[in-house]
Amino acid sequence: MNKLILAFVMLGAILLIACGGSDSASSDSSDDSSSTESSVVSGGGFAEIGRDLRAQRMRSASVILPDGRVLVTGGNQPAFQAGAVKTAEVWTAGADQWEFTEDMIVERFSHSMVVLTDGRVLSAGGRDLKNTGTNKVDLWDPKTGNWTAAGDMIEAHESFPMVLLEDGRVIVAGGSARDYNPTNVVEIYDPSTDVWTQVGGMSVERIWHTGTLLSDGRVLFAGGGDPDGPYIKNAEIYDPVKDVWFSAGEMNVGRTQHTATLLKDGRVLVVGGRGKRQTSEIYDPSTNSWSELADLTEPRAEHMAISLPDGRVLVIAGTGSRPSVEVWSPSNNSWQAIGKLQIGRYRHLAELLQDNRILVFGGNGEDGILASTEIINVEVGSKVEQVVLTGTADPQLPTPVAIVDTPVPTATPVIVGRDVYEGPLEEPIEAEPDGSASLVPNGQPVRLPIGGIIASPSLQTGLVAVFLEVISDTRCPDGETCGEPGEAIILLELRQQDAPFGTTEMTLGADQALPSVKKLGKFSTVFVDLEYDSDNNPILTLAMVQWRKK
Repeated sequence: MNKLILAFVMLGAILLIACGGSDSASSDSSDDSSSTESSVVSGGGFAEIGRDLRAQRMRSASVILPDGRVLVTGGNQPAFQAGAVKTAEVWTAGADQWEFTEDMIVERFSHSMVVLTDGRVLSAGGRDLKNTGTNKVDLWDPKTGNWTAAGDMIEAHESFPMVLLEDGRVIVAGGSARDYNPTNVVEIYDPSTDVWTQVGGMSVERIWHTGTLLSDGRVLFAGGGDPDGPYIKNAEIYDPVKDVWFSAGEMNVGRTQHTATLLKDGRVLVVGGRGKRQTSEIYDPSTNSWSELADLTEPRAEHMAISLPDGRVLVIAGTGSRPSVEVWSPSNNSWQAIGKLQIGRYRHLAELLQDNRILVFGGNGEDGILASTEIINVEVGSKVEQVVLTGTADPQLPTPVAIVDTPVPTATPVIVGRDVYEGPLEEPIEAEPDGSASLVPNGQPVRLPIGGIIASPSLQTGLVAVFLEVISDTRCPDGETCGEPGEAIILLELRQQDAPFGTTEMTLGADQALPSVKKLGKFSTVFVDLEYDSDNNPILTLAMVQWRKK
């Protein structure tokens, strides 16, 4: 019996030594791997596991609410990877957990959300349950937790930026339409009227690009492109006060699925993205120029970037289900790896909480779509106030037409089919001797020579067109018999105030009973007629109309 007891004691000692050795080795390894993190964490570890979302989500959208809660909506779930869901959840800081709120009206993923100035949340666009781009918009009331339908966007948008403007309106730009192709369409939502209005489009079609509100109230749109390329270098700025576009030059690298973060000094930090994922650069509005930065510690796309109150920028995870986190500091203009998430991810979301913790949730991981939530703890220095950096970029555009802006009535045009116009048009008037037309009422046709200019219905919000040339005219001359009726094709140059849209062709068939129309945002050009004077010089009859929602 004593021998048996002794045997058990010896076996226990051997096991204790073995286990102790293993623990010691594990502890040493852990200390080594966390030594660079210990100086930047505040209690409890760098990334702590939080309570999971109630549903797995990727390509969802989130906002931080004025009361500190976090709202997340929609996205893909494992059972609906080809479509979308309409569920919504709210994370509360005190409870540190997620709870379902009322479902959105429309299922959606790859959509966008913003918090309006009255505290309500606008959820717009994305792809629906049938994987089709949608123009539907929902509004969430944080007081009741209920959703209501808002006015539809004019076009469908998905994988696009949505930005709250300083005056309380909301701008959306580009993304993919219903046909899966990128678009340059730009719309502005007015919460006071629940109406969307199209403004002049971007110079290029974009998807997976960024939109950043600058400190002076303008909006920077940069990059974009299909994940498989090509990737766009071009950047441009929209001024919502002047309703004009400015060129912001080109980034050093074409990129898509990147991030663009407003810095406390008014510049913009652009990070990663497909293209050259390890690169970063800064846009300076005061000089309208781009400058390269040191490379990231790891390549990243479909990551998240968080602006910290002390002026630094935290970049979290990314494609390849990366767990790593790094920080950019303006004091030394460099990147530093500071820790890792418990679970690597991309297509995830992150929000800066009121206590300076960072909530990271959802996305794609090695095991598929995630419900995982983590909380990053970082030491944050003294708060840095936002500097207003005034832009100096001027539009590199044609000289604006010298016309006097006077109020004119707005008709309600009607479009028949796709290419013809039926609506109120006055009798044509002649252009001035120099070929220019003073500001003309909405729907007032003007007879223009080559080089002739028309502007309507107002200088601030109207459209300017220049008659450049007749590309071809195969219509049968008067008094002759022809086998085919033929058609006339003209070329116009278009611009809105100072912002150019470029050139466009318009066609009018000889057998066409109604004028041709081309819709350009909230305006349309109406090709009424093409005649020739006694010297065989072409005379174009053209009208402008402004559309408004009924």
